[in-house]
Amino acid sequence: MSSIEEFSRWIKQNNLNIPTDCERLKNLSLLDLSKKKLRELPPSIGALENLNVLKLSNNRLKSLPSSIGNLKRLRNLQCENNLLENLPDTIGEAQNLVIINLNGNRLKSLPESFYTLTKLTRITIAANWLEALSPKLQNLNKLLYLSLDTNNLTHLPDVFGGMKALYYLDLSYNQLTTLPPSIGRIEELETLLLEGNEINNLPSLQSHDMLIRLNLNDNHLKTIDFELSQLEDLQILTLDNNALTHLPPSICSLQNLAHLSVSGNALQELPPCIGELKKLVELDVEDNLLTTLPPSITQLKLKNLYIDHNHNLKRPSIPSLEFCDVE
Repeated sequence: MSSIEEFSRWIKQNNLNIPTDCERLKNLSLLDLSKKKLRELPPSIGALENLNVLKLSNNRLKSLPSSIGNLKRLRNLQCENNLLENLPDTIGEAQNLVIINLNGNRLKSLPESFYTLTKLTRITIAANWLEALSPKLQNLNKLLYLSLDTNNLTHLPDVFGGMKALYYLDLSYNQLTTLPPSIGRIEELETLLLEGNEINNLPSLQSHDMLIRLNLNDNHLKTIDFELSQLEDLQILTLDNNALTHLPPSICSLQNLAHLSVSGNALQELPPCIGELKKLVELDVEDNLLTTLPPSITQLKLKNLYIDHNHNLKRPSIPSLEFCDVE
């Protein structure tokens, strides 16, 4: 029996609503096996030589067959919310992979062959158990989108300098204490999410003049040491639950900043120049040590203001204000 016939038989055995005609299977470009309560895939899946998209999400798969490497035309592999503990070494043979989604599995590491998938533009491996990444990550220099949040990473290889097109990087909820300097050299970066780590100092991020969103919530930052004013496109800056005692005056140069959140710090004052943030519509300074607000705050066009849990702050007179959490 040929592999394609074996796969056809497997479909029938599992009562899957998929055509079983061998010729049609051989020419199949998209196969959706999501939400089928599958515990394993047969090796015969490797016979689907024309497959472009394989969807395996929301099953109970603990592994993928090594024949996955036979899918030479596979471009998109969706395998989130399974029980994968490892990837087969043959994954590197699927050289046309562009998108891979492995969110919500149990991966502690990636095989070395994974780092030969140089056509990858989008990788999401959030909510796994990853402990480390290989320096060979630098081979994946076509990446546009990389999500590694909610893993067990304690450090990162210093390999990001060559990722010229990377625009989205999510490293939230790991155990990082520092960031590699090369993160400061990602030229096209628009979103950098670092929430929920143990970072106490940052590399220079001032070269990120295209950065739109920067999230540094729930870290151990005491100061912002880089030149914030260089982040001229920044629209959303969140620094909640750190150990900041002041904000640098250079923050007032962020002319595109619309949302600023620094709740849960140890701020004793805000920069006097805060009123220069002409596009700011939301400001959250709850749960700090503020006794007054700078007079220039009345120049802002704020819609939402959060100032509770400071020292008896009163609602300022701002005509545009739609909500304030104190009177």
